Amino acid sequence: MNTNEEFIRILRHDLHKIRVPNALAHGVAMPNDRAREADGIAAWFSRNFLRESFKEDQLYRKSLIFPMRNIKNPRALINQHKSEVGQLFQEDDAIKLHDVVLTSKLLNVFCEAKHFPYTSLKYHILLTSALYYNLNQNYKLSELYLCENLPTTSPFQIIYHDASRTWAILPQQKEEGLMRVYTRFSTSWERRRALIFGGDYRVLAGILSSIRSWSVALAVLEEFQELVDLCLNQS
Repeated sequence: MNTNEEFIRILRHDLHKIRVPNALAHGVAMPNDRAREADGIAAWFSRNFLRESFKEDQLYRKSLIFPMRNIKNPRALINQHKSEVGQLFQEDDAIKLHDVVLTSKLLNVFCEAKHFPYTSLKYHILLTSALYYNLNQNYKLSELYLCENLPTTSPFQIIYHDASRTWAILPQQKEEGLMRVYTRFSTSWERRRALIFGGDYRVLAGILSSIRSWSVALAVLEEFQELVDLCLNQS
């Protein structure tokens, strides 16, 4: 199996959670054992924040930044979103598909696990991809750092991007990495080095220090930037 096909399958591995037509079942979606290991670690990193019980399936993510979005959506909108996601994932070039996921606002609408509604499907996919790439290069989890605005060996190592920053998981020396990759995001965040955050972003820094889940933290970062942009446009 070539690299392109491997990452295409990894990037598409959770489409069954959105009930996209013809999505592979979780048990057969991953290309190999290393990919399943990366998926398991990414889920472990994600599902450690605000567990809730549901009587019915939960597709949409609950937002900490925009609570007004945490309402029950009509079936027509759900079906529309599932169709749009299916169209996004028709791309068959893995690097281009990774960029589609990285820049998609729609994918951050969905939660990664129904009992953990603040988790983000988008960032779970990106974390799985980054972990798979690094594990496949024989790097251990203890050797990985979250790095900001540093060159990457592969675009698959990138887990977050906006106009100010690109975050990637890289095997770096301590002095180069922003912070070590620990199971809990808040643990990593509290031990971080200096950031380019400033001003109002001190509020964001405080929020992130209370979030254990990596996918939730990344979703919050994206939405906080969206909130800042909205305020700037209205001023």
